[in-house]
Amino acid sequence: MTGIRYTPDSVLIPTTPGALLEWAAAHITHVGIYQSRYSLYSGPGRLAHRRCSVGGALDVAAGRDRMTPDRTYDMGAIAAVLEEAYRVLADHLNGAPVPPQDADPKKWRRVIVHQWSLAPCRTAQEAAAALREAAELADAAHRLF
Repeated sequence: MTGIRYTPDSVLIPTTPGALLEWAAAHITHVGIYQSRYSLYSGPGRLAHRRCSVGGALDVAAGRDRMTPDRTYDMGAIAAVLEEAYRVLADHLNGAPVPPQDADPKKWRRVIVHQWSLAPCRTAQEAAAALREAAELADAAHRLF
């Protein structure tokens, strides 16, 4: 992640899928992983109303709960980068491109990521490693174009 450094209180949003995935990896490394659909958590670097699953870390990296009203954000561009990050990560976790299972392939990619995140005994280190591997793939693809 060149030029952008992860900090929990930063209002900067990564502008490439690779940078977003790397930011999410740093977030998971900082706050750990919490594998519950219903419980909340709190503590240093954590947002009291967001659990930190892999999908939650991607959302935080994309600006969820970090944006400030003093800045203008291109929400369309952020959404596109987030979707591409989900695509790269889901394909990586699946070991191959994820075939769409219904009319909404975006939803299916999120399901793949969330199911992987919720697997029993999943560790923050595994999650961060998967995010960083996907970031490398996204960066390599970005360099091709």
